[in-house]
Order: sequence, then structure tokens, then C-alpha cells
Amino acid sequence: MLVEHRQQSFEQMIETVVMKIQLTDALRDALELERGAATSSPFEMRNSARFRCNGKCIVTFAAESYQLPGQESISLAIVRDVSRTGLGIISHQQLFPEQVIELVLENANLTARVARVRRIGPNCFEVGSTLVKHRLAKSEA
Repeated sequence: MLVEHRQQSFEQMIETVVMKIQLTDALRDALELERGAATSSPFEMRNSARFRCNGKCIVTFAAESYQLPGQESISLAIVRDVSRTGLGIISHQQLFPEQVIELVLENANLTARVARVRRIGPNCFEVGSTLVKHRLAKSEA
């Protein structure tokens, strides 16, 4: 029952936020096709494997973080990949390194610190972040 309630609440929250990301055709195709462990190059310094996914999340700024003028306080993003120590999202607004964001996912609430941002196109930014804290949704036992 709690799991079903959490899912309904998450779906209701998602419906209240407008998706403003302008995905390129190539990125849209990649998100649909990519699943499982992500490949990495020899130049990447990674501590843990990344796993591709394609889910939605709600992004807000953490209380201890700064928010620049013009940045929306709540937005909808796409979770591109996750790892033991971080996650990558696609956002319509530019975030900046060291901003701390709160992410509400279907089964967890995460706090992450932005590590890098790359502009992919208009209203489309790839954001890499490091996990600061996580709280998994309580399941029915």
C-alpha cells in the first residue's frame, strides 16, 4: 500500500511540473535505446560503473545552496544515468558547479552537488552530479 501511495504521489507531483527540455533528435533516440551499464573511455576517472536509465525526476534547490536569479526553483528533468556515487540528468535550465540540488524520484529522494554542466542545445543541458545524501522510499513490509 505504501509503495502504491508513493507512486501515485510521485505521478501527481510530476504532472504539476511542465517538461521544458528541448531534446535533440539524436539525444531522444539515444535515451530510448540506451540501457544497462554505460561504457567509459580510458580518459574518464570513475570510481564506479554508471547505469543508463531514462526516468523523470523533480529538481529543486537545497536549502543550503545558492540559486541564481532567473533559475526556476522547481523543474522537471530526465535521469540519464546513475552510479554508486553520482547521477547524470538532462535539464532545461543551466545549473552551475557546487549548486546543491534535491531530486525526487519515484523510489528515492536524493541530494546531489553539481559537478559539471554541458550545453547540448537550446533549453537542454547535461548535468553531472555527486551524491551527497539519499533516502530510499520506505517499502511495505
